[in-house]
Amino acid sequence: MLTIGLTGGIGSGKSTVALWLKKQGVPVLDADKTVHRLLQSDLLTISKLVHEFGPEILEENGQINRSKLGKRVFNDEDARKRLESIVHPRVVELMNDERAALRDTGTKFCVWDVPLLFETGLERFVDEVWVVWVPRDLQILRVLARDKLSRCEVEARMAAQGSLDQKRKRANVVIDNSGSEVETERQLEKAWKELLLKQRFSD
Repeated sequence: MLTIGLTGGIGSGKSTVALWLKKQGVPVLDADKTVHRLLQSDLLTISKLVHEFGPEILEENGQINRSKLGKRVFNDEDARKRLESIVHPRVVELMNDERAALRDTGTKFCVWDVPLLFETGLERFVDEVWVVWVPRDLQILRVLARDKLSRCEVEARMAAQGSLDQKRKRANVVIDNSGSEVETERQLEKAWKELLLKQRFSD
């Protein structure tokens, strides 16, 4: 099985690319959804987070309040690292389990959709990396148009994710999503055909 690590940045259009891959029949394992699941129902993860950050991050139903947790770690580098040390190993474990289950069914490809793929070192778990890229100015404009955030807030979130220009240098495939939907799809079709060809020769 070949695993694509799909990443990008806020406002880059990574979700659009993930949806396109799903339409090709490729299973997409979403790291954000995995984290959400852990914060809702993984008792070990929840207890570790409460021990680390206090019971005030809990909802009345015993789930983690993501907003409260986010505020605790957003501007605190040390707190963010403590959070990651608890959550990331479990995310990798669950996504590896999902991938193994897919492999057992004979699935040839899967996608790991991970916004912070390079920042968390998860690129070592995938076979190749696809980066969805747009110029920085366009990225800011798209997020401002989509989300109720100030420019300062947008730039802070982008800084937390790392530069798309740096990510594209480390990618196997770069999808330039700054043009039309048709132009993006054309790049995706080309990259997908090349991947199918590569897989055929390696079988």
